[in-house]
Amino acid sequence: MPAPAVVTLIGYFDIRLGNADRFRTNCEEMVALRAKEAGHLGSAYSFDGDTAATSREDYDGADAVKRHMEIGRHIFDSTRDLVEITSVEIHGPAQELEQLRDLFGGLSPRFYVTEFGFRR
Repeated sequence: MPAPAVVTLIGYFDIRLGNADRFRTNCEEMVALRAKEAGHLGSAYSFDGDTAATSREDYDGADAVKRHMEIGRHIFDSTRDLVEITSVEIHGPAQELEQLRDLFGGLSPRFYVTEFGFRR
């Protein structure tokens, strides 16, 4: 069975002291924006109290990821003042990942090539 042609971004964050509420507000704004984006299949933020969080975003390809980064740049930039990005993972087909290496290079992500799976 071929792997699904989905690109998944996973971010891990340490929330800076006193910034949990502001970070949650940014997350709400980002989710509202993402819900309107073509090619954005799903998005979620999960929290470990007020100190750590993770995000998971699914896209139908590298082009949708690029569009997202352009549209949401202002929220992403303000979020970086509230958290430390501790890790970034990008999962997807090899040809899609190659298109994203330069875009995410400054975050030192780990790239995972999807080889097996399914999507309903």
